[in-house]
Order: sequence, then C-alpha cells, then structure tokens
Amino acid sequence: MGILILIGLLLYVFQFRMVAFAVWAISGIIFAVLLILLAIESHQDNVMNEIAIEENRKNGEK
Repeated sequence: MGILILIGLLLYVFQFRMVAFAVWAISGIIFAVLLILLAIESHQDNVMNEIAIEENRKNGEK
C-alpha cells in the first residue's frame, strides 16, 4: 500500500494528476478493506476463545 502512495506522489509530481488521484483512491480502498478484515478477524478470535472456554468448562478443565 505504501508503494501505491509513492507511485501516486511521483505521478502527481510529473503532472499525471488524474492518474495519481486514481492510484491514491485505490490505496485508500485497499486500506479500508484491510481495516475491515482486521475487525472481522478480531471478532472471530473472540468468538473462538469463548467457544474454547465453554468446552474447557464442560470437560472439567480450567
């Protein structure tokens, strides 16, 4: 993602402004998708930990 920001900056400097904006937009979309995936993974981890705790209680483990 960082490389896309640098490419956008270089395109902006060399007067390819519309292409630079498009590259920055793609970079922003990728960043947003990664944040969403992190939130989903965190939620899944919490759910799996709760399931493991319940199974341990059923089996008489701590």
